[in-house]
Amino acid sequence: MKKKIDWKIKFIVSMLCGVVLVIGLLFGTTYSYFLGKLKDNDEKIAYMTFQESERKLKEMMEKADSYINQFANNVLSWEFTESWRQNRKEQAVTNRKIIQKFDEILTSDTDIYAVAIVNGSGRTVVSTAERKSRSGTTSIDDAFYRILIKSRENYPNILWLSPEEISMEEDSTLYAAVNRPVLVGIKPLNEEEEQSRDSYLIVTLDERYVQTCYDQAIYNDSQAVLTDQRGNIISATEPELIGEKYKADSRDQNVSYDLSYNGWTLVNMIPKESYLQEAREIRNFGLIVGVMAVCAVLIIGSVWSRRYTRPIQNLMDRMESVGKEQLDLPLPEKKGWPELDRLNVQFYQTVQKLKGYIAKLRDTEQEKAKEELLALQYQMNPHFLYNSLNTIRWMAMMTNNVRVADSLVTLSKIIMPILRDPSFTWKLADELEFLKNYIGMMMMRYGDAFSYEMECSKTLYLEEFPRFILQPVIENCFVHGKGGGEEVCRIRGSIRKKEGRFFIEIRNSGACMEPEKIRELNESLEKGKWTTNSVGLSNIRKRLRLLYGDSGLIRVAAGEESGIVVYIEFMPQRRA
Repeated sequence: MKKKIDWKIKFIVSMLCGVVLVIGLLFGTTYSYFLGKLKDNDEKIAYMTFQESERKLKEMMEKADSYINQFANNVLSWEFTESWRQNRKEQAVTNRKIIQKFDEILTSDTDIYAVAIVNGSGRTVVSTAERKSRSGTTSIDDAFYRILIKSRENYPNILWLSPEEISMEEDSTLYAAVNRPVLVGIKPLNEEEEQSRDSYLIVTLDERYVQTCYDQAIYNDSQAVLTDQRGNIISATEPELIGEKYKADSRDQNVSYDLSYNGWTLVNMIPKESYLQEAREIRNFGLIVGVMAVCAVLIIGSVWSRRYTRPIQNLMDRMESVGKEQLDLPLPEKKGWPELDRLNVQFYQTVQKLKGYIAKLRDTEQEKAKEELLALQYQMNPHFLYNSLNTIRWMAMMTNNVRVADSLVTLSKIIMPILRDPSFTWKLADELEFLKNYIGMMMMRYGDAFSYEMECSKTLYLEEFPRFILQPVIENCFVHGKGGGEEVCRIRGSIRKKEGRFFIEIRNSGACMEPEKIRELNESLEKGKWTTNSVGLSNIRKRLRLLYGDSGLIRVAAGEESGIVVYIEFMPQRRA
């Protein structure tokens, strides 16, 4: 015999293992995993926002490029380049037209701060968003000249620079376009042998609007910067950082994203303290929860071991007793959880029901034996009744009372099928023969006041048919069909079978019923309710349901001209 499980030991061991596992998860794996997830999440957010920032900044620069290209194809750019051939008056007219065109560009796009055109001799025309439009000269030193040469190498693309790379004196005309944080774009118009005849278009983007392209990356007190190829900060969310050299700080989580153009890089500097503080809070919260969990486990374990294992063990003992056919179990005591106590009580009640079913089965077997004896006795009684009727018939013949003798013959034909066969069905021919004898008996009582006819194909005579299912309907026709008078009450019936289903229709021309009464009668038949006026029909309905289930139906309707019609339907193969 196997040793029973000690539920207390098993429960204590499992609880201790669970506590150790919880502590390990709280102070080890969970903390490290969460910390790594925070870093990864910050990087993912920065990358996603920087991708959108790259697209926006590129769109801004491409729009500026399109305005420069449009002006490069304008006749004014050619006139400015060839202005050395013009006198001062003609140059002034050209400069005013150029300024007017530049102002139109600034009006159509607020991202652009300034537009300028410069030739190799230093002659310059500038328009800015602050309406500081001017024309004059710009000193071109060696550093600026190298930048102009570099722009030729970058042709046909614009060469983008930070303003720190272009040193301009305050008295220079171009100083108005680059004297503040902006991005400077330079594009050559032509390449002449003489430096003084070269021309360059310059466009500057307002750094405030450049910043809006990537300021969505700012969260958790972070800072974002845009650096050039040399690591110089050319744009930043903190203006004081512009112009400084970018240096990674160990106190920050530095997420870099290289743009696909100009060699620039976007950097998000996220203070580690911001998300480490969250991690520490979660760690501390985990410690508190862990301590509380240990205390709760100890308390619950002590209570559970008393209120859980005892009812389970009690249930197992009872199941073992039932397995040994020991059904006399005492009512269980309620010492555990309500659910387990209820389970014990339900098991006890189930066993008691089982005992009742066994006793009922024993009584049923005894009743069955009695019914078999009674059936043997009923087989003897019909012979006695049949012989008695023959004796009375013989005595009636001896007294020359032929009508009484014929009535006894008909009565014997009606009674014998009832007593002879206890089955529920017989052939349709037997039903029609029984119905014929029954109507013959009723005709002796009512004389010629009724007429009867039944339509039925002889091909259906051998079909299985429920016994005595039509007699209650015919009886109602005689009882309720005619109250008197000379007019003959016609009883007409038909029996058909279609697709395996019997359809029976019995019409009584004499009976009448109000529509409301018909509706109430049909509702009673449908719900199986008994009424004093529908005992016979209710019996038919009940027998049909017992024999054929839901396929058995009976309903009453008013005749087309007068009288009552009873419809009966059932399907024999669906017999219950």
